[in-house]
Amino acid sequence: MFNNPRPNQFRYNSGSANGLAASFVSDNPLTASIYSDDGGLDPWSTSPTTPLPPPAPELPGGLSRIIADAIVPPIYNEALAAVEPNYAGETSLTSLSRVLSTSGLGAATVDRIINLVSSKSRVSKLEFFVALALVALAQQGRDPSIEQVASVAQQSQTLPSPTLDLQRLSTAAPTNGQHSRLNGYSTTATNGHSAIPSSPAPAYVENDPWSTNYRPFNPGSTAGAGLTAPGEGGQTIMGGLPHNWWNKQEKVTISIFPEKQGFILNRYTVYVVQPERGPAVQRRYSEFVFLWDCLVKRYPFRILPALPPKRIGGDAGFLEQRRRGLVRWINFVVNHPILSADGVLLAFLTEPSFEAWKKHSSAISYDEESISKRIDRVEEMSIPADLEEKMNVVRSKLPDLIEQWTRICAIAERIWRRREAVAADMSRLNLSLSALTEQNHSCWHQPDAQEGSCDLFDGVRLGVIKFSSRLRNQSDIIDQRAQTVLSTSLEQLKAQRDLYIATRDLFARHARLSPDRADMLRKRVEQNGRRLEQVKAAQKEGWQAEADKITNAIERDQVDIQTCMARRVFIRHS
Repeated sequence: MFNNPRPNQFRYNSGSANGLAASFVSDNPLTASIYSDDGGLDPWSTSPTTPLPPPAPELPGGLSRIIADAIVPPIYNEALAAVEPNYAGETSLTSLSRVLSTSGLGAATVDRIINLVSSKSRVSKLEFFVALALVALAQQGRDPSIEQVASVAQQSQTLPSPTLDLQRLSTAAPTNGQHSRLNGYSTTATNGHSAIPSSPAPAYVENDPWSTNYRPFNPGSTAGAGLTAPGEGGQTIMGGLPHNWWNKQEKVTISIFPEKQGFILNRYTVYVVQPERGPAVQRRYSEFVFLWDCLVKRYPFRILPALPPKRIGGDAGFLEQRRRGLVRWINFVVNHPILSADGVLLAFLTEPSFEAWKKHSSAISYDEESISKRIDRVEEMSIPADLEEKMNVVRSKLPDLIEQWTRICAIAERIWRRREAVAADMSRLNLSLSALTEQNHSCWHQPDAQEGSCDLFDGVRLGVIKFSSRLRNQSDIIDQRAQTVLSTSLEQLKAQRDLYIATRDLFARHARLSPDRADMLRKRVEQNGRRLEQVKAAQKEGWQAEADKITNAIERDQVDIQTCMARRVFIRHS
């Protein structure tokens, strides 16, 4: 009889015959996913693209303007930095849930706050701050609502300060048998699961990150053929790379300054560039453009990736994509064997004010490096005779390689977004289950009821608590792994894509800039030689002065021809 449907069981808004196309509520949460299968945001396109997930509607009441004018307590930025050290402009919903779990509020309240600020897997900096303001109101015993935050911000011009135990974010979850809050919220329960496991040890050793089965060089063995041991004829490994080269790469980090600079109509984003050696410096995007322009003019025949694009009115997601693109670009430059020694680059990384340095420094030269550098005979002999054929093979493969690497990056980013969305959904489910155990904390039987009448209730509630705890642990693990994939594997894949695109751009610059005047100068030398012979044969009045003039012109052209030929050799060698 329990399988017979009740008369009013299928209360759906849809006219579907089976009643499965809608939900008990007016808005079916299953009709729209928290993420989509679209290609997502393309940070390398200057045309507007549809971000993934779609942008959230602006919070009601012009709250973004109110918060922008209100004073933000330090705890807000400290909480954001605890889960997003690079000030990326947005963070995952799971990270927000972890921060709110340190407030001591109940799961139902935290769930309500998260649902108020965002319905996606990521939250912007504005939404993050609104959530903290709602937490502060709830801690004060006030109704946590958007209208209350707007009212407090307008009256006091300062956002309310929440009480958060941020130290708990770095501690492990309680072990089996310990009493703690239920998943971080204010309900006493037994956590039947251990702390979040750390990532497994890498499958490679420190001396061999690419798993090439590298073994230390043994002078008495031929097993290490192809590898050069330190001190035995060089410091290179299979193709000229220095020994242990992966541990010698310089790393530069870039973060976004929390607040925009400039006046109301000329606001701009400031990037904090932190070299591995030396203090951090602040740079604008336009200063990155100036540096790129100098490098591409000085080294037109070197591989140099393009900068991520500029977009007017870019949102937090676009700014984060551009920040990551700038990180890949600057790390490529500082580890380049030639570009890393450029004077403008050194000033960019060290000068406190790059604009002041440009004004007070002498005129910056844009001359090609071929003017000041020459290739000796030994280096010239090392250039392959079939270099053009090899370059043609590489050039013919580039379109397909770029297409494949672009597809690889798009698929990898889609996988990352889906993992992050799974972590967000698990966090929401954990909040809902925790709120359920809070509200249904006691058996409905009377206290004097027969002993054992609430065993089923207690067993179900304990099972929900343990399942909720497991969900929270799994959510944290998935979110942590997703962020690790984002900052390591995905960025490395994009760096490879950037390298192939830079190679394509190098071929384009080569085709545009490599032609010279050598052939034309040779023809002019031949013409002037015949003219000189005619002048000497005629020996008219003043012919000696005319002959000297022609001779000087021939000598100048011959010097220019030698310069052009040296430039050709340099281009082939570089």
